[in-house]
Amino acid sequence: MAMGILSINSLSFRGLFNWARPTDFLLAFVFTPVFDLLFYGLFGRFLNVADGTFYLIGGAMLAANMAALSGGVMSVTSERYYGTLHALLISPRGFGPAIFLRHIPYSFLGAVAGALALPVGMALLDVSLSVNELLVLLGCLLCGALSASALGMLLGVFALYVRDVFTVINLAVWFLSLALGLFIPPSTYPSWLTTVAHWVPGYHALSAARSVAGGDLQVAGSLGIEVARAFALTIGGVCAIRYYRHQVRHGRTSGLD
Repeated sequence: MAMGILSINSLSFRGLFNWARPTDFLLAFVFTPVFDLLFYGLFGRFLNVADGTFYLIGGAMLAANMAALSGGVMSVTSERYYGTLHALLISPRGFGPAIFLRHIPYSFLGAVAGALALPVGMALLDVSLSVNELLVLLGCLLCGALSASALGMLLGVFALYVRDVFTVINLAVWFLSLALGLFIPPSTYPSWLTTVAHWVPGYHALSAARSVAGGDLQVAGSLGIEVARAFALTIGGVCAIRYYRHQVRHGRTSGLD
């Protein structure tokens, strides 16, 4: 049973992954966040806003979130692109563990993107981290990417109602970057935005990553909260897909395919 679920999710990931060439993945989800990291890092240090470690963590988390969230959205919307959406909706086997775990491979992809951005950022910003800190940081990136991919799957259902999927992705990434304070110290935010940030997916993973960069490796509690939030978002995504299937079966939406 477990091997069957893993096989189905693996085939789904391979079939719905639009960035087939490694160069496309590197350009979109590694180089772009690294350039953001470099711009904000050098500019922020010049203005004495924050040190290089602050921007390093923000850039790595941005890389992880971009890949994971985009993958989570496309794990749903690519069904429409490839003409298999209705087959998924009418299949009684399409809404078991396979759909529940659909976004998981993209969270690992996000963690890989963040891991690739880390050494580049360390070299560009002249930041040094110990091996133990790097290992715990990878765990933080994975938990953050897990929340982002689960959010992406939920947003993917919303994107089924619209034509421009990439607008949804770009707005979501922009919101996460702003609300989490990836490149802007949250201390400069108004109080209401700081309150909102506590409920944004990835907040606890980012807080844990910043604590690790500061020398505190005891972040299991924060990461546990992040995983629980990712689980709740996954439940929400599955419920949203079920609702969309109900709408299609009753002729209230065409699926736009």
